[in-house]
Amino acid sequence: MALEGNARDFGLSEIFQLISIQKKSGMLSVKAEDNMSIFFCDGLIISTRDRRNRSKDPLKDYLLRYGFISNDKMNNLMQIQTESNMDLTEILLSEKYFSEDELKKIFTEQVYESVQEVLCWPKSHYKFIIGKNILSGVRSFTSIKVEGILMESMRRIDEFPELKRIFSSESMRFTRLPFPAERGFSIGKNEEVLYELLESEKSLNELITNSRMARFSTYEALKQLLEKGLLEIKEDLKVVRDEEEKTLPKVKVRGKSRLVPTLVTTSILAAGFFIGEYLVPALSPPGWKAAPSTHSGMKTADNGALTARNMGELRLRMLETTLTEALEEYYASRGSYPFTLEVLATRKIVSSSVIDKAHQAGIIYKTIESGNRYSIHRE
Repeated sequence: MALEGNARDFGLSEIFQLISIQKKSGMLSVKAEDNMSIFFCDGLIISTRDRRNRSKDPLKDYLLRYGFISNDKMNNLMQIQTESNMDLTEILLSEKYFSEDELKKIFTEQVYESVQEVLCWPKSHYKFIIGKNILSGVRSFTSIKVEGILMESMRRIDEFPELKRIFSSESMRFTRLPFPAERGFSIGKNEEVLYELLESEKSLNELITNSRMARFSTYEALKQLLEKGLLEIKEDLKVVRDEEEKTLPKVKVRGKSRLVPTLVTTSILAAGFFIGEYLVPALSPPGWKAAPSTHSGMKTADNGALTARNMGELRLRMLETTLTEALEEYYASRGSYPFTLEVLATRKIVSSSVIDKAHQAGIIYKTIESGNRYSIHRE
């Protein structure tokens, strides 16, 4: 059963936690000005790459944005992909651009950045379609726990405005200062990467596009180098505080006027995880329990309870719901609806007996607009 709604009514972080607690598998599609697909397997996030849309691959964009691969080399990879129909990850490994461990690290960081991005969309519509069949063909090199990725994403969202205040323009230029001779002085791996890049003076934009790390990680490492006295800002970009505030990214989470502090956010997520088992019965949409249920074809009694008009009608409504769920699952994996219901049985999304019952019940199905829509009704 598809879970659908608006983020302003029921936040994406709650949806993530609900999927995690119930260990669901499927695809969460989020749409705002842009759109993103997030794939879950047994409650773990495994990918944000929609194999139905190769022209918009977040992994490809990530590799180009942070200097892992040049535009010319990426064009060559895209040519290989067109000719071989291989996935980008398969080509990267076969052409020895990265080892499997290196690709796993890149893949995981790209997922983190994508989730951070989607959590910043103030107005979005989500739809979660359940089913492991949707994961067919999804290439993954990671399995990330929801609570971990939410906490880290919220930390980045919370701290990024302060980093932007310090490094207020991508035209800012930096150079490194001598490494102190004192014993025991050390720097982190990301800091070391930037320190090496700063062998010659560079701008913030040059560091971002050549650091081979996410934007947030570059900003964070630069701040640490600055605090350790290893970084010098060559341009003095003094800005009036009011003007500086105007340049800060206006990031809103669920319509709030300011970002929730990291400590509070972490506490809320942790509390939600532990009480989720008790809240799930109230939060779960119809069809997520062992016993299937549906509100279609039901009457509402005076006390608010739902009662079926008769058992025959209830069975028909449940059959229609089963077909609707199967059609949505097929659409999620294929990008269009099947021309006949029999295709659902062929793909083993439903059994042949379900299709037979549909025909016996006089259910009529047909596609509209070249498979982008469909109609289903009884004779």
